[in-house]
Amino acid sequence: MLAGETNIGRMANVDVAINVYGKPFQTAVTLLSLLKHSGRHINKIYFVVEPKQPREESFQFLYDALGDRLVKHTPSHWLWVNPTNAASYRDDEYRRSIRYQFAWETSTTDYLYITHNDVLYTGDIVGAFLENIGDCVGIGLVGQCWNCPAHMGKTCERDQYFHYRPTYSEVLDLARRHPPPRGAHYSTYITETNPWPLPECRLNEWAALIDMRLAKPLTVPIGDAAPFGAMGLDVGTEWFRAMSLHGLRFQNYVFDHLGKHGWATIEPNGHSANFDDDLYDRGERLARAMLIRELGIRAELLPRLAARPWRRLLKVFRDGL
Repeated sequence: MLAGETNIGRMANVDVAINVYGKPFQTAVTLLSLLKHSGRHINKIYFVVEPKQPREESFQFLYDALGDRLVKHTPSHWLWVNPTNAASYRDDEYRRSIRYQFAWETSTTDYLYITHNDVLYTGDIVGAFLENIGDCVGIGLVGQCWNCPAHMGKTCERDQYFHYRPTYSEVLDLARRHPPPRGAHYSTYITETNPWPLPECRLNEWAALIDMRLAKPLTVPIGDAAPFGAMGLDVGTEWFRAMSLHGLRFQNYVFDHLGKHGWATIEPNGHSANFDDDLYDRGERLARAMLIRELGIRAELLPRLAARPWRRLLKVFRDGL
């Protein structure tokens, strides 16, 4: 049993889905801090390791720590952040390679909690989500408002998304007056006959709880909605639109007091570190120290920080081919 975790009152009605691309120490911080604060709610953790990884790193220390609580899976396809192919949604191997989809189809619990692998949890976020989800299909931070012309124009906020129903011409006018960062890609996701919800609306997937009793019957392979992890304008935007058009609502919940996404980077997101060795190494060093200092993992049980690829190449030239 992990530090801070208890079996007292454990409900085990929530499974966790996490897709892992590198960052073994940040991944460990994510899961161990989540279990420390919300472990009594959690049953299984679906640990999906992408078939391509940025470095030769091992997650074995985390497998040892979590044991049979983990359900490990490696998808057949490497989809990265490329647009998903809707024509392949009925292909089992392709569909289950979409982010979170293996957990979506395998879990039998009422709720699925979805997390990125670079979140530091400081409070019982799962408990808070369970208490506040009500009759909504999902709860978390709603909307990528920092990219949205309606937010820039002060006509919509996260809590208003369900009631803000602009016309097609109004949406285009907002985009003209407040050009979105995604440029031309934004306009291709505006539907003329029904522009609501707006293209940047989604349930942000770095920390979200979904009521599977409502969502699963409507989502492929059972229903027609795109998978939650399908990439449209961004991950989850197509699924959010489908759920909204079915009349289901989302509860916006600001959870800064319970967890922080991208906590170990100086960027506002964790994705940037995948393209910057310095950011990646800094985050992993901070996470390794956090595991030892705050989460009770003995240093000797943790692997050393992996060398950068260029360092390995330098060693080859130095030692001779």
